Amino acid sequence: MSTFQNKLVIVTGAGSGIGRATAECFAAAGARVVVSDINKDGAQATVDTITGAGGAAHSYAVDVSDADAMEQFAADVYATHGTPTVLVNNAGYTTAGPFLGHSAQDWDRIMGVNFWGLVYGSRLFGRQMVDDGQGGRILNVTSPAAVIPIPLSTPYCTSKAAAQMLTECLRLEFAGTKVGVTAVLPAFINTGFYPSAQVVGFDSEMSDRVRNLSVAAARLVARDPETVGRNIVRIAAGNAAVAPTPFEARIACTAARLSPTGARLAARFMDTRQLVDLVTRFVPDAALRRIDDALERLVPAEVVR
Repeated sequence: MSTFQNKLVIVTGAGSGIGRATAECFAAAGARVVVSDINKDGAQATVDTITGAGGAAHSYAVDVSDADAMEQFAADVYATHGTPTVLVNNAGYTTAGPFLGHSAQDWDRIMGVNFWGLVYGSRLFGRQMVDDGQGGRILNVTSPAAVIPIPLSTPYCTSKAAAQMLTECLRLEFAGTKVGVTAVLPAFINTGFYPSAQVVGFDSEMSDRVRNLSVAAARLVARDPETVGRNIVRIAAGNAAVAPTPFEARIACTAARLSPTGARLAARFMDTRQLVDLVTRFVPDAALRRIDDALERLVPAEVVR
């Protein structure tokens, strides 16, 4: 698939972050982009940016975890725009906090978006691609968290591991249909994902510190979403089975595969709760407040995602 000129591309969760950057990059490559997001204003803002630059895009407000809504979304897109050439199942959601602090509802929500959203999208638009007979690409955005355990992120890691296995199985299922299926595993990317995370199982002060520390780390060391957006366009042009991106994600995933024990040991140093507990125990209150203020300044004032 050498060009996306006038091809139909669907990107879910495209109201911000990686989804928005991906939609913009496909539009820059000449694609007609369907921008979907649970946040109607976010989706429209992405469309406005694309059309303002001379591209073609259309917005849809969709909750990917809602089976009926996804059925209607797929029908509307087909009736209005035709069969997609590329589907990027990007919409994602996360929580943070101890396993025992998560409710059944928390699990339902994160599995609904991160797993069932991929099931619905792949089934509905995959059927259109197969029936059309022209082939296509389904790119499911999973995460290195699918293979690397992360403290305080058990539901997220579990949902991404399920999404990863779903994607690898779908690749086998669609073999011979001209529809390629790829797992994209982005990491170390600075998006609105972390500040909008639902922090559970802590008091409000600890929740704010855990969130702010995660956001600050992302802002200081992570790459911008456009890096992944450009790479997703490149990945869609090929047909890789598994595509960690950028290069650091490839290193992390390879290391975790080669040494699961080493990955578990390394994950212990990623426990934000232990770091916050240590700082709280030994740093005077006045200094702690200054740290909180500094972290707050690094967190975006508005979270779109």
